[in-house]
Amino acid sequence: MTDDVPVLSTPSASNRLSPNDVPVGEPLEWSIASVDGALLFEAGTTVPNQAARSFLFENFEPYKFEAAGADSVNDSTQTALPNAGSPEDESSGPLTLDNIGLKIGARLGLRAAAGSAMYSSRVIGFSTPGARRARAVFITQPVISGHQPLNLARGERVELVALAARSVFQFACTVDAVCHEPFHYLVLSEPGNIRRLRARKFVRMTTRMPAHFFNASSEERALQLGLIRDLSPFGMSLAVAEPNARLDDRLRLSFRFNTDDTDVNIDCDAIVRHVQELDAQGTNGAYGLEFVKLESSERIALKSLMAEQI
Repeated sequence: MTDDVPVLSTPSASNRLSPNDVPVGEPLEWSIASVDGALLFEAGTTVPNQAARSFLFENFEPYKFEAAGADSVNDSTQTALPNAGSPEDESSGPLTLDNIGLKIGARLGLRAAAGSAMYSSRVIGFSTPGARRARAVFITQPVISGHQPLNLARGERVELVALAARSVFQFACTVDAVCHEPFHYLVLSEPGNIRRLRARKFVRMTTRMPAHFFNASSEERALQLGLIRDLSPFGMSLAVAEPNARLDDRLRLSFRFNTDDTDVNIDCDAIVRHVQELDAQGTNGAYGLEFVKLESSERIALKSLMAEQI
């Protein structure tokens, strides 16, 4: 897992790329790497379409790179920060907003009625509880690819699924307010009837690592660029330009990081356990992936990486 990889030169302002610098559908004459030196596209590979190029510039700071000499220092360690705060309280007792570990930025699935479509939203804040005031949850306006944003009215009851650090929770809320300034958002009542759906095997670490992949379950196996949004020794959330894979498809993954002063290259298979479609703005598509037969040395390296960030 420590095979040699190209060593890239230090970026300079003159080498920073703009979208017009990156051709679509033809082989690149030079490599593209992020500002921290992580290789995004090798020379000779092809950025397949406009969606892939837009994804590149939305998620990375791409630079034009030439291969450097073998003696160059490779400072491509990926910066990764753990989820803020401690994981939810694992003690027995009823689940509440205070002990499930729901945080600002957490992803939510929301539906207005049982059996209806699931919309996507995020937590943007919480109110301060008082003696006569329960704690409220502020969320972005729910959206779903191919549909208009979901319009709700005060007093409507909604069902939500929340992704916390260790578990997935389901609960119900009432819409307390619909706000339009300074942007569209909702104020929900304090969650009730919270139920744990399943426990994650390991705490997820928030990160922004590039990864390359292709769908091994498809005849089309062109290599694609993705962004690892969170990571554990058992799986990851991978943002992609176009989420074309289906549930239970097998992806072939490769990504790289540095831990304990050692460059680690992981090539593995992963099963698609969740597909997050593009939102109304045509962005934020992602896969929830579970690693398949990760080598013990690779799993230890991932645990080491996470331990370094705590």
